Amino acid sequence: MHFLRPVAALLGAAALVSAAPIDTGAPNNNNNNHDLPDGLPYPSPSELTLIEQQAHGTLPNGSPPPVISSQGIVNLQLIAFNELFEVAFFDELVTNITEGVVGYRFSVTDDRDLVVASLKAILAQEELHAIRANNALIHFHAHPIEPCQYHFPVKDYDSAIALAATFTDVVLGTLQDTVERFALGHDFDLAREIAAVIGNEGEQQGWFRMQQGKIPSELPFLTTSDVNFAFTAIQNFIYPGSCPNIHEIPLRTFEPLEIVTKASAKSQNLTFSFEDRANETSQFWMTYINQQNTPIVEPLNIVSHTGSYIEASAIFPYDEHELNGLTIAAVTKSGGPFADANTVAKWTHAGPGLIIVD
Repeated sequence: MHFLRPVAALLGAAALVSAAPIDTGAPNNNNNNHDLPDGLPYPSPSELTLIEQQAHGTLPNGSPPPVISSQGIVNLQLIAFNELFEVAFFDELVTNITEGVVGYRFSVTDDRDLVVASLKAILAQEELHAIRANNALIHFHAHPIEPCQYHFPVKDYDSAIALAATFTDVVLGTLQDTVERFALGHDFDLAREIAAVIGNEGEQQGWFRMQQGKIPSELPFLTTSDVNFAFTAIQNFIYPGSCPNIHEIPLRTFEPLEIVTKASAKSQNLTFSFEDRANETSQFWMTYINQQNTPIVEPLNIVSHTGSYIEASAIFPYDEHELNGLTIAAVTKSGGPFADANTVAKWTHAGPGLIIVD
């Protein structure tokens, strides 16, 4: 699928490339609102039974609590929004492998069979996550989130797994934020359920990392995030105007941030690109979120300013802060200091840029 500028902003140092085999560069009948597998977003009872069998487990059979906070509704909306995107991604990946698309073929049948079995289970598990979130919204008399039309900047199995690992890193950081927001809103029962999902996503992430030849556990304390960063990031995989009710999710969408240079395990200057329509160049800083540490703020030096587009550089202080795993980069309109990721999001102009160092 075509490598659009906003997608580059999301991937940052993940350095993935374009051209998934089944995309023509525009919305089409192969990737539309009604093309999710297994009857999603509203499977029949028989379809749900098959999903549960493939997922090696069931939907929780207890009812959601009778009341929920307003932030709890937003959390469920974002979770459903993300899970539908993941369902579309893994369904396309499984299809590309099972249909033998170039770039998705395996020389050893046993390897292929294990990969397909693993991905089919992951797909079904994500389907259950999406169904559960939407069912909860319906239970609380809120509109369920409808699927969009998606595009994925991958060309083969390796780039698809790298992308899966990247967005799963973001999911693991975002679910930390949703658990805290559930707890602050006294939505304790939902916090427990999301903690179970975090464990499942962590198991998936360990497998994605091993598929890339990495050790399965990335960090002792995974990088945290903010729901607004995830909401922005997911939209990089969506055709604009294709989401029936995205407007009902009251979260912010930031300007895209592209990481031009690839980061490595050393301190270095990185180049970034973003748009500044209001001409506020003197008010920007580069802020990094890594692990559970307080955000790091560095001066942002303008390299060029062409129209509303800015290219700028900032130090990536790897050596001083041991910036392994996922680092979330954001252009902020304040130099801080910031207490946490949520405060960074409140001051963010462009982001998130995703840097992964292993």
